[in-house]
Amino acid sequence: MKLKLPSPRNSIRFRLLAASTLVQVLLLSLLLFNSVRLMNDATTASVATMVDQNAAMLHAMATAYGEHDQLMALQDLLHELLVDANEGLIYVRIGRSANELLLNAGNTASARLNELPAGIGSFGPIRSGGLVHVRKPLLLDRNEVGFLQFGVSVSVLESARRAILTQGGTIALIEIMLTLMLLSLIGYLLTRNLGRLMDGSQAIAEGRLDHRIAVEGNDELAQLSERFNGMAANLQDRIGQLIDTTTRLQASDERYALAIQGANDGLWDWDINTDEVFLSPRFREIARIPADEALPLEEGPFVNMHQDDRADFRARLVSHLKGQSDQFQAEFRVCLSVLESRWILARGVALRDAGGRAYRMAGSITDIDQRKRAEAQLIHDAFHDSLTDLPNRALFIEHLDSALRRKHRAGSQQLAVLAVNLERFHLVNDSFGHAAGDHVLRMIATRITKVIPAGDVAARVGGDQFAVLLNELDDASAALAIAQQLRETLASPISLGGHQYYPTSRIGIAFSPEGAESPESAEAMLRDSDNALHRTGSIESGPIRVFHTSMHEQMLKSLRIEADLRSAIGNQALTVNYQPIVSLQDDRVTSFEALARWSHPTRGPIAPGEFIPLAENLGLIHALGMSVLEQTCLAILDWQSKVGDDLVPPVSVNLSARQFAHPALAEEIIGMIHAHGVSPSRLRMEVTESAIANVQGRASEVLARFRAAGIQVLIDDFGTGYSALSYLHTIPCDVIKFDGSFIHAIAEDHRLRALVRRSIELAHDLGMTVVAECIEDEQQAEILRSLNCDHGQGYRYSRPLTREGVSQLLSSIHSAPKTP
Repeated sequence: MKLKLPSPRNSIRFRLLAASTLVQVLLLSLLLFNSVRLMNDATTASVATMVDQNAAMLHAMATAYGEHDQLMALQDLLHELLVDANEGLIYVRIGRSANELLLNAGNTASARLNELPAGIGSFGPIRSGGLVHVRKPLLLDRNEVGFLQFGVSVSVLESARRAILTQGGTIALIEIMLTLMLLSLIGYLLTRNLGRLMDGSQAIAEGRLDHRIAVEGNDELAQLSERFNGMAANLQDRIGQLIDTTTRLQASDERYALAIQGANDGLWDWDINTDEVFLSPRFREIARIPADEALPLEEGPFVNMHQDDRADFRARLVSHLKGQSDQFQAEFRVCLSVLESRWILARGVALRDAGGRAYRMAGSITDIDQRKRAEAQLIHDAFHDSLTDLPNRALFIEHLDSALRRKHRAGSQQLAVLAVNLERFHLVNDSFGHAAGDHVLRMIATRITKVIPAGDVAARVGGDQFAVLLNELDDASAALAIAQQLRETLASPISLGGHQYYPTSRIGIAFSPEGAESPESAEAMLRDSDNALHRTGSIESGPIRVFHTSMHEQMLKSLRIEADLRSAIGNQALTVNYQPIVSLQDDRVTSFEALARWSHPTRGPIAPGEFIPLAENLGLIHALGMSVLEQTCLAILDWQSKVGDDLVPPVSVNLSARQFAHPALAEEIIGMIHAHGVSPSRLRMEVTESAIANVQGRASEVLARFRAAGIQVLIDDFGTGYSALSYLHTIPCDVIKFDGSFIHAIAEDHRLRALVRRSIELAHDLGMTVVAECIEDEQQAEILRSLNCDHGQGYRYSRPLTREGVSQLLSSIHSAPKTP
């Protein structure tokens, strides 16, 4: 609102000046009027006196001179006296009538006698110009009445009167001007702070709340200005607070409106005492309530509630109204039609009086139908396979556990779990793609569900593995019959991109315990069926195998062996034995082969053929190999300290093919050898032929680095798989070792003997020496000598020796007498 400033005519200063001026004018006017009146009275009195005196004098003279008929003498006398008179008596006339003058003396020319009344009648003083004319009756001779007329000049009195009036007016005007100036100054001084107050009020009205008035002096207006400034400061603070509060309220309102709009919730407010309910439009939209319908809470807002949800809703509402819960919350369904419903979440809080009785309750409802459907879908997805829509492992375990509990309580018929696996399924994905593989899995799932009886459960528990729960079997043969039927049904061809795929399957079966024993774990039954499934590929009893307890025991045994092997390698519990390699010409020990040995704390010695493959499968083979290498280095140093450096032959250490995947294999092995101070010539690396079958691969590079460092390379198991004479010359090695399978039959198989002979000759031509493994008798040794084989190894010469056994062997060789 803009403050309207007063017009100049309405200002206090103007009114003060106008009022003061008016008072001054009135007072001066009264004064001048009174002065003029007094002056006029004085002038009139003076003129009357003058007229009376002149009338008395002239009457006396006219009478005196008239009696002696000397009026002419009197005229001459008066004429001489009055001819040049400008003041006082000016002219004198005596006559019988207006036309018959007896005496006419003085300045009658300027008397303007024609303006006077005609005749001889008398008249009082008549002013005409600056003269006063008087006519009085005069008794002439013979008692004739004539008149005496004279004129008296009053110009001096008039001039004096005008001068006095002019001076009085001038003085009054000057006084008015001085009064105006003084009052203006006083008004300015009085209204200056008032003007500032007006300007401040205008500024406040315009919203400039920081405007302040300059305070000068210590009068009441200055104090008023100080109070105005204080009021403005307080007003500014209060307005600021109001603006801040308004801003926060507006932001809160916007936030609340946005929250409600964003939450897309419906609002309700229930007056419990009157049973009236306010419903927002969104509430009515969610609950499908017409806009013009207003019913009590229990019958109106939730009139469309599903019958199955009403009892729980009422119980929760009553509990909250009784104060048994801090917040009311209930999920229920609203029926949209006979077959369609929508899930709703209702929440609210009740207001209570001093006695704790609820008198008002308000809250919101949320459409949670999509969430509930998503939850149902999530639950379905959590317990079903997304590809085949069969139950997954978790749901299958629940079904199986429930069936086992029923069997235990009621002693019902036998249960069986079938583990079904598709053989070579990975070829489908590799050949036709994963889409084709998914199609096969869906077809297999459909076929399984068609085969199994109603009430039984099929599930997908792995990539290409399914499980079937068979309930209430009469005997084991029924499960075997269903398993056989499954195999036959699954074997039907499936068309894949113009090709026919014939699925083959293996099935493992596990039965529930007979009798009234405590229920077996569902996980255990599924595990047992899986164990039986894995045994189907390693026995000749066919693709269907029934589980028995020895399978589980064997599996537990394997798991324990794995754990014990990890512990043994980590704790350096594996030992190394050394089997001599001798010259076939004179049986002289020329080298040793380091062999890992494991003495289990409970099972005793475990064959290398059992724990070496296990170490490879567990990824422990490199740690095992490095442990063997380190123990071998320490053993060489120990032997050298006892018999001398030159009397300790080289020792070969086996390398697994999987060790070649280690990125720094050569550097790590060479570094360990140098770290222990062992000459590289005292160590040999022994690798299988299969590890170096690819001459362009990493193994060839690693072996070449060994040879460059002075470490000889041996090919173990030569001729057992990847043997090819065509690339023998390219293999970076120094010694080849014939596998024991050649040596066992060399005495009986002449063709094998010829093959060994030619291989030995070829190796010699390539500058390699030959070692024959697994020599067990003298006949084998004699044949190999005849074939010019260089070295032999086997029980014919010595079993693997401990570190101390090798030390004794070397000492005995050193102390034995030299043969001449």
